[in-house]
Amino acid sequence: MKRIFYIVFASIIASLFLSLIVMFVTFRIGYLRSSRAWGDVKTATLEESVVELLEELLLLDRDILPSALAMALDPLVPPGVSLVVYDRHENPLYAHMRGRGRMGGGRMMHEGGPDTFPLKPVRVETGPAGYDTLGYYGIGTFGFGADRATERFLESMRRTIAFSLGSAAAIAILFSLFVSRVISKTARTVSDGIDEMAGGNLSISIPERGAREISLIARAANELAEKLAREEQIRRQWAADVSHDLKTPVAALRSQLEGMSDGVLEITAERINRNMNELARIEALVNDLGELTRLESPEMRVEPKKIDAAAFFGVFMDRFSPLMKKKGISDEWVRETDAFFGDENLLSRALSNILSNAIRHTPAKGRITTILRAGRDDNEFSVHNTGPVIPPEDIEKVFDRLYRGEYARNTPGSGLGLTIAKKISQLHGGDATVSSEEKKGTTVRLRIKKALP
Repeated sequence: MKRIFYIVFASIIASLFLSLIVMFVTFRIGYLRSSRAWGDVKTATLEESVVELLEELLLLDRDILPSALAMALDPLVPPGVSLVVYDRHENPLYAHMRGRGRMGGGRMMHEGGPDTFPLKPVRVETGPAGYDTLGYYGIGTFGFGADRATERFLESMRRTIAFSLGSAAAIAILFSLFVSRVISKTARTVSDGIDEMAGGNLSISIPERGAREISLIARAANELAEKLAREEQIRRQWAADVSHDLKTPVAALRSQLEGMSDGVLEITAERINRNMNELARIEALVNDLGELTRLESPEMRVEPKKIDAAAFFGVFMDRFSPLMKKKGISDEWVRETDAFFGDENLLSRALSNILSNAIRHTPAKGRITTILRAGRDDNEFSVHNTGPVIPPEDIEKVFDRLYRGEYARNTPGSGLGLTIAKKISQLHGGDATVSSEEKKGTTVRLRIKKALP
């Protein structure tokens, strides 16, 4: 679980720092753009006032003294703006350097000369065809943080932002540690629970909490444990039922054979037939167990094809109608479609089991109706008989392995026929159900999908 902890922690920290970098870059770009736009507006306003004043002063006195020019310009130039003025021969007259105030002499030439600022001429019209240059001026870029007040404001903002980022990073790291530990702890709990299940402890219940994905895993593991526990219970019950169902005929055969061997029982055709019937019962049970095991195998696949409904029903009519008439049962066969898709061998086995079961439980003068219905998405075989009603407590169990309710306790059969039929319907993407009501009889329905899985 340490690996999960480190992965989650590193992911959160990486996301945090990427977010901080994006925030810093975005803030920096926005500040620079806003500062540049603000400076351009201020520079344009200042330039208009300076040009107007220089035109007036230089036109009146082209050899104006720097001191006189300074007295006129100083009130116009705010702190943080660099302004230089030259006469028409490019001799320096005035320099107000950004953040330093007015300067003169060589200093002015060094920091405010033509190499520092792009100079612009101050011109007046001399006539229709020309201009007269009075001098030159240059204004430096006006930045939001150029003066002391804004510098202090920005410095305060930088300290505040740095403190905020540091605090946010510290809180995020602590939160990342907490979240990583919670997730890794929850994952460890699920992992330990699954290990317990793998070791055979199916009674354990994994807490379904934490992240949604982990809680879903815990829920799936708990459901799997419940299913495995039920399957284990069914397996044990099945083993006990198989042992019981085999023990009875085997014990009867053994006693009969021992009696005949010891001369206590006479060897007669009737006794041999009874023994043959017991052997047939054992053989049917073993065959059905093998068939059910094959159907429940993960490798089992249906082989669907188009089946002619009339021919399919014809086989069952030829096979079961004589048996029904022999027992005094009337039969009816109804089909609502000419063809359907499915595995013919498997569906034949399923319908045979249902019909055989119906014949066993239908008394003389009863009736069995077999119908093939065509639905929108599936087809349905239904077998209705007028035999005894199945008790409500047995309805949900008739498809269980080897289950035989009191109503069927004394009838022949392995107890696997309906179980096999239901499994075959499930392999066809459907299901099997049973309903039984007084005065209406019992109906077993076998549903299969038209579009097989």
